[in-house]
Amino acid sequence: MRNQLNWLPILILLAIPAAGQSPAANTHSATARAEATPRTPDGKPDLSGDWLGPHVRNMTEGLAGGLPFTPAGELAYKKNLGDVIDPTSYCIYPGVPRITNDGFPIEFVQNSTRLAMLYEYMTVWRTIPIDGTGHPRNVDASFMGNSVGKWDGDTLVIDTVGLKERAWLDSFAHPLSDALHVIERWRRTDRQHMAYEVTIDDPKMYTKTWKHSKVFTLMKSGEGPLEYSCDENNKDRDEGHIGAGAHLDSNNYIENGVR
Repeated sequence: MRNQLNWLPILILLAIPAAGQSPAANTHSATARAEATPRTPDGKPDLSGDWLGPHVRNMTEGLAGGLPFTPAGELAYKKNLGDVIDPTSYCIYPGVPRITNDGFPIEFVQNSTRLAMLYEYMTVWRTIPIDGTGHPRNVDASFMGNSVGKWDGDTLVIDTVGLKERAWLDSFAHPLSDALHVIERWRRTDRQHMAYEVTIDDPKMYTKTWKHSKVFTLMKSGEGPLEYSCDENNKDRDEGHIGAGAHLDSNNYIENGVR
């Protein structure tokens, strides 16, 4: 109580508008400061925080002109729909970009040279140099790939290669190959929102590059990623309830493109 009383005169003075400045002006400037994009000491946008984006099952929904399959891509897609069980059903990592679209929280931890992305889904992480470092000469294939980042103005551009072709691009069984090149663009538009755009460049599966975009929202403190144990209580897998094709829900699939 003593400390509160000592601070009271200062709080009263701070509450009085400065000469020539209206309460409305004070409110406006305070709101602008609260909504402005946070920045790191080196002036870059600070992407740190717990973020949540919408669950996107089908990255191609609304894609103008439809998906530009190559003959090999169309064949791979039909095979996934008819014969292949979603790899994530067996706790195989979803890979990039699927993990970013599966609707689970992601924590970003950033400093001047690296960005860590900590995913609730599958308890997977990525640690990415953001100082312009390039890919190593020889990249061993992995589900999360090899990622490097650089700034394009206020947008962080993350370039990923070296992805395993066993994964799917999304929950709708869209295929990928070992030639997949993923370009992600992250831009914090204000304190509460971050724009995300991903470009898919896979000449073995698609005749041209195509894009998907969405917006992430900053989560409240304490609502970030939780533990995710894929093997625990995985009844669909353990009791043989998983069918081939793209998942709609735990007991519903798309087979040969038909619900």
